[in-house]
Amino acid sequence: MGKLSFASIGCAYSSESGKSFTCEYYFEPTGLYYTIIIMPTSEENVVDAFFIDITDIHNFQTHLKAMNHKLAMALEAADLLPWRYNLAEGKIIYESKVHPGDNIETAEVHTHEVSLKEYFSKIHPSFRACVEKAFDDLCNGKIKKVRKEYCLERLIPGEDRHEWEEIQVMAEYDASGKPKALIGSTISITERKQLEHDLRMARDKAEESNKLKSAFLANMSHEIRTPLNAIVGFSNILASTDDLEDKKEFADIIENNNSLLLQLINDILDLSKIEAGTLEFTYDYVDINAVLRDLEQSAHLKNKNPDVQISFKDYLEPCVIYTDRNRLSQLMINLLNNAMKFTQAGSILFGYKLKDDNTLWFYVEDTGCGIPENKRKDIFGRFVKLNTFAQGTGLGLSICEMIVTQMKGTIGVDSVEGKGSRFWFTLPFQPKKELLPSEEQKPVTLEKIARSEVTILIAEDNSSNYRLFESILKPEYKLIHAWNGKEAVELFYQHKPQLILMDIKMPVMDGYEATAEIRKVSASVPIIAVTAYAFAQDEQRIINSGFDAYTAKPINGKILKDKISTLLTHRIILM
Repeated sequence: MGKLSFASIGCAYSSESGKSFTCEYYFEPTGLYYTIIIMPTSEENVVDAFFIDITDIHNFQTHLKAMNHKLAMALEAADLLPWRYNLAEGKIIYESKVHPGDNIETAEVHTHEVSLKEYFSKIHPSFRACVEKAFDDLCNGKIKKVRKEYCLERLIPGEDRHEWEEIQVMAEYDASGKPKALIGSTISITERKQLEHDLRMARDKAEESNKLKSAFLANMSHEIRTPLNAIVGFSNILASTDDLEDKKEFADIIENNNSLLLQLINDILDLSKIEAGTLEFTYDYVDINAVLRDLEQSAHLKNKNPDVQISFKDYLEPCVIYTDRNRLSQLMINLLNNAMKFTQAGSILFGYKLKDDNTLWFYVEDTGCGIPENKRKDIFGRFVKLNTFAQGTGLGLSICEMIVTQMKGTIGVDSVEGKGSRFWFTLPFQPKKELLPSEEQKPVTLEKIARSEVTILIAEDNSSNYRLFESILKPEYKLIHAWNGKEAVELFYQHKPQLILMDIKMPVMDGYEATAEIRKVSASVPIIAVTAYAFAQDEQRIINSGFDAYTAKPINGKILKDKISTLLTHRIILM
């Protein structure tokens, strides 16, 4: 090995002490580890030195330390705490965890002891008895291994939920085959339990959605087939009967079911848009009184019951607020339609009041049949119908609730069975700060003309649609047909019609472009847009593009004639 000195091997030994000395030494040239034992002799300044090769032992100990460190890291990563319960001492013994960042050479491992009673005290009472029994069965040799999950008494810091743990325990036996200790591990399963809870909720929601989808399809099949049955059936009979009274009755039935089917389709579209988050809301400053007065006139036309009086009662003057005109109209129309459906005599009153500085309170009050108390909480649910024999889909109030919520309002109902109901909703009150003064109305000289001489220009590129307009209007007006927007402009210059029906989508030149050209020479001729618009911004564009009004497809003959008559009375005197 060569010549060695005590200094070279790091030994501070003095022969005068007369004692033996032991140390470890690493000999770098050979890469070997030694245990050096130095012992004094009887000769002065002479010692005996013994070198024992411990390289294998040293490597094994290093490997063992590395394995222990990996095990400690694995236990920490799994949040697993091993422990041992000595039956004779009645103590659970466990070691503090070694964290992955700790140095394996310097990390301190502390041993802890807790009594079984102290261990059980942290378990939630609803699980404690079950865990205690499992321990008793293990200690008495009834079972060899057990796995239990339990909730802890304490809450997670900052949260309103409990921590969870799982234990796996097995018995250790003595030479006689009797349990002498329990060896176990404890692992935190709080996150797993939360994940299980979330998965259960997602599963329940998916199952509920599947049930709702099946119920929705079943309801839709019934609701669609019911008016279709009347439309198809009476259309066939209408063609084969010669009795005029029967024809009128059948035509009325077909028209009513057409309206019902159209309302159903609109409700389904609105419902799907709301759920998909794509329902359009177009906000602008709206004259609430003008909107509700228009609805009052429409309700009077729709009301077929002379025993029911409809009136727009409470309002503010003036009232221009920042809201969505279409959705406000939709809300009031749905509530008015419901009131008319369930009111056989008396009155239907509607209006609005200022609830506070930031809220408007709208209402529709009727003297109808009222709502039973046990059904009021479900009244805004989907497909909920108080009278299964009454026309309707049971979607209107559900859609109203979703629209009001989207508009940051609330909705509710007050009702007394047999006396009537009052549906109400609130909307944010954002008034226009400065109302523009009304422009001075210039005197207009109204032209006198016979109704039979009133000329209407119809711009429509579809022959079937024009045939429908012709069948509705030809008995009362002179009609001119343009196949596209460009031809409509040319025919306007030639014939100077008293009113124009303008389809929006046409070849060569669309309705917007044609209207813009006509407005260059005439700001007074009434132009009604004919559109199948699906979104709120389309309607807003129509209003802002020089049109006086619009009618949506499919065309309702009565509504169309009412609009034409209203616009004409402001421009001409019919003889």
